[in-house]
Amino acid sequence: MSASAEKFMIRAGAFHGPTLLLSDSIQGFHKTLQTLDLSADAEEIIDVSSYLKGLRKISRLAGDDDFFVWAGFNQKLEDLGFFGRATVSADTLWDAFQITKSALDYIQSESELVIRVYNGRCHIWYFEPFNAHEGAHDVQYTIGLLANIVCRANSELDPDIKIAYPNGSLTHFPAGSPIAEVRNSKQGYISFDDRLLKSGMVGTDALRAEVLSRYLDAKFICRDQNLADLKPLTKDVVAGLVRASFGVAPWTLANTSQALQTHERTIQLRLKAEGTSFREIVQTERHDMSKRLLLVGKSIEETAEALGFDHRQSFSEAFSGWEGISPSAFVKAHDSQRAEKTGL
Repeated sequence: MSASAEKFMIRAGAFHGPTLLLSDSIQGFHKTLQTLDLSADAEEIIDVSSYLKGLRKISRLAGDDDFFVWAGFNQKLEDLGFFGRATVSADTLWDAFQITKSALDYIQSESELVIRVYNGRCHIWYFEPFNAHEGAHDVQYTIGLLANIVCRANSELDPDIKIAYPNGSLTHFPAGSPIAEVRNSKQGYISFDDRLLKSGMVGTDALRAEVLSRYLDAKFICRDQNLADLKPLTKDVVAGLVRASFGVAPWTLANTSQALQTHERTIQLRLKAEGTSFREIVQTERHDMSKRLLLVGKSIEETAEALGFDHRQSFSEAFSGWEGISPSAFVKAHDSQRAEKTGL
């Protein structure tokens, strides 16, 4: 299918991976986004022609026709979107590809990820709805992301990974990667030993996977931001992770460092430059969430547990410090105000 037909939809989320990567290093990048009128909301449908123009302009800004392969393979976890979820939350490589397949169908209709297993190998084809010239960067970038996922599968066997995409070259991937062969092709293709499908993912962590999955579900990175400020502040990212951890397990600075693949000291310095700290963010998010939980009928014990407090008393003391009254008094005061408004 040619992109000129415009019979399919592309959600803005398909564009955010490469854009977030470049936002720190390319001057004039945000102006380019503004001229293309591309949405910062992952759920919004964007014009197909704008998407294609964006791919071409990003490539020129990067100064490298093969940028999208590098982007896909070297992208930071917090910028990976649904690929990041596949990497950290899937138990096996097979599970990771099921997550990816369903998400691709959602973000870009008419694109297709075909997975077949035969003759001892897993074969994956990526078909996009653009013509060969227009779709080259899209194929490069998507295959780079898929290769990233395959290379994160943990196995002692030789996976014998073979890849094909436009302008394909083995030099596009880091030295020491398990990729055996890369060739030039108009379509995107990956194959490897099918035994790798049963392998667990490297670095999978149950707590981090759950929190990041909830974080990505909320689309926090791509929501409520102007195009002029597409890269989220560190404090906003940290706050989103803390919120996503409620009801799962207490979230620490060390957890944040692992999730963002950034040293703890670097995070602390960035937060300080933004006028806050990790502790202040945790306290603010706990305070806000505690009021919401109490006002929807959660008990003090349930609220304390959801926010990661060891004891009811610890939570009550913290809440009193935030509000100046106890949790029970807060609920009673709210009930009285509501009764007065309704005339009951």
